[in-house]
Parts: sequence; C-alpha cells; structure tokens
Amino acid sequence: MALKIKYRNGNDEVSERVISDVTVEPPNKIHALCQLRGENRTFVLSRIEQAVDLDTGKIIPDIWMHLGIPSLKPPSPTMPVFVERPQMLSTEEAQRQRKADKDALFKRFKYLVIADAYKAKLWELFNNLCFRCGTTHRLELDHHVPQFLGGRLVPGNIVLLCFSCNAYKRDRHPTNFYTVEEIERIQPILNAELELFNFTFNWARWYRNPKEYLISLGGSEQDAESALHDKDHPYYVGSSGVKE
Repeated sequence: MALKIKYRNGNDEVSERVISDVTVEPPNKIHALCQLRGENRTFVLSRIEQAVDLDTGKIIPDIWMHLGIPSLKPPSPTMPVFVERPQMLSTEEAQRQRKADKDALFKRFKYLVIADAYKAKLWELFNNLCFRCGTTHRLELDHHVPQFLGGRLVPGNIVLLCFSCNAYKRDRHPTNFYTVEEIERIQPILNAELELFNFTFNWARWYRNPKEYLISLGGSEQDAESALHDKDHPYYVGSSGVKE
C-alpha cells in the first residue's frame, strides 16, 4: 500500500508525504516508510488531513475506515447515521439543505421565545465557546460529520465552532480535524444534544398556563411576561398563546 498524505505535525505545520509499507498500531497510529526521509516513521491518524491511494489515484474519505481501524468508541444506537462518501450537491442544493435542516431543528419548539431558550441551552453544552480553539468570537453551528460526507444539521451532529475554525475544517472528517482527546471529549456533548432536542410541544399546558409552561422550559419569569404581554418584544406571541 502506498499513500500520499497531507500531514500536520506537532508544530501545526502541514507537509505532503508519500508513505508505503503501512502497518497499523491501534488505536490511532500507523508505522510506514516515509519516502521524504527514507526511514520508518510513526504517524498519528488524526493528523492526516488528506490521503490519496497511489494505486488507484483516488482520495480516501476516511483513512480510519480505509485501514480497517475501528472507531475509538462504538456509536450510540440513537445517533444519526451518515453515509461517509462525497455528496455531489450543487452550491444552491447544499444551501437549501442547510436551511431546511436549520428550520427543522428549531421548528419543533413552535415559538421563537422557546426556540431561543433551547438555542442558548445548545450553546451552553459547549460552554459558549468554540470547541476547537475556545474563543467566544463569531460562533456558529458546524456539521460534525460534514455535509460533503452525508452529514446533516441534526441533533447529534452539531458542533459550536468559531468562523475561523469552521472555515479551516471545511469538508474534513472529524478524525482528520480533531485530536483523539477532542474526539473522546466531544462524544458526550453530541449525545446530550439528542436528549436536549427530544422535545414535543405540549399544547394542553400551553393553553392552560403559557407563562408557567415557558418558565418550566427554562425561561425566566421576566422573559415569559414580556413574550406574552409586551407587543414590542421580538418574540411576542400574545397572552392567548396565539401569534399576533
């Protein structure tokens, strides 16, 4: 087996290497002859940003799968399943899919005042920080498994990243972007998303006492009062529980 790889070293520098005679060292490393140095080297799989099979000339979308290395942790049976192969979507199709997924993500909450509260809870899962670099600047929602590899913006596949980290990640598979420690640390957060968005709007409670229902979902008493009675509030729905 001969591969051409783009490899990020410990100094965050990326270089292109040709390697051969690859042997696997579980759980996350390989040994191979590096043609650049003419010696056997150890490579950490999470630092391989791109790999091409020189026998076929094809890009390898998932180096872990290609080498037959199992995931570090078995996926939860309730986690979303994605086909990890390139999706040939046009730019417009990809944008429409992202918008539809984002609309569906928050549509379940019926009212913006509730959706906003759950958006805040989602961000709190990441401590309101970019998961990769820890900044609070220009945060946005990222597909954990990218859209290019079949990922959708759905609970269990959402990561909070800053604009810079999201732009740098692009279409990389998580195992080619995050460290092993980061992959292990992010999994409980993805699992928590599934529980957070396991929500069904309770119309009976809403019509019986909308203020009490809003507070029970995590809203403050002041926010509940404003949403129900202040027509200037951006999320005003009216005391009847019906949008006006």
